[in-house]
Amino acid sequence: MLRRGIERGRSLVDQLLALARAQGSDAAASAPAAPCSVQVIYRRVLEDLMPLADARRIDLGVEGAQDAAVRVQEPELIALVRNLVDNAIRYTPEGGRVDLSVRVERGLAVLGVRDSGPGIAPAERGRVFDPFYRTPGSEHSGSGLGLAIVRAIGERIGARIELDHGDAATQSGLLVSVFIAQAEPGTAPPA
Repeated sequence: MLRRGIERGRSLVDQLLALARAQGSDAAASAPAAPCSVQVIYRRVLEDLMPLADARRIDLGVEGAQDAAVRVQEPELIALVRNLVDNAIRYTPEGGRVDLSVRVERGLAVLGVRDSGPGIAPAERGRVFDPFYRTPGSEHSGSGLGLAIVRAIGERIGARIELDHGDAATQSGLLVSVFIAQAEPGTAPPA
């Protein structure tokens, strides 16, 4: 019990530091970024979170091979994607599925994280980005900071974030779409 308490405390401190960094006005974060590959970021996040997904028997992967280059500092994009995927894994029931995708749409890279969890009711979608907010009836452990960090990073990098049902037909699951300006057209993402 003590070990779990220490782990929860460490996790909370890590998330508070991540939120503080995301909300700061650090000059390094505003410096022009070299184009980075969304698929490379996905691979790094999957490597880190695969043990958590395996422990919960979650099918975690990337749909399709399309890539996009975006001008975002790599650590910020990693933190954004990591928080989305971590939340998806934690809220998806054992044996569920979490899929990442990327597509290009009108000069924007659209990063998608879709899960087969309970989803978020439309009435709650505005509130879930508030620090420490947890949806009513949530039984999952966590600090309520993951989506607050995602929103803060999104604001810093000029991204738009939308929430929708992961499965429109059954009105279940969650799809988080992050719209980021693509690097100059014709810029190949670095491998």
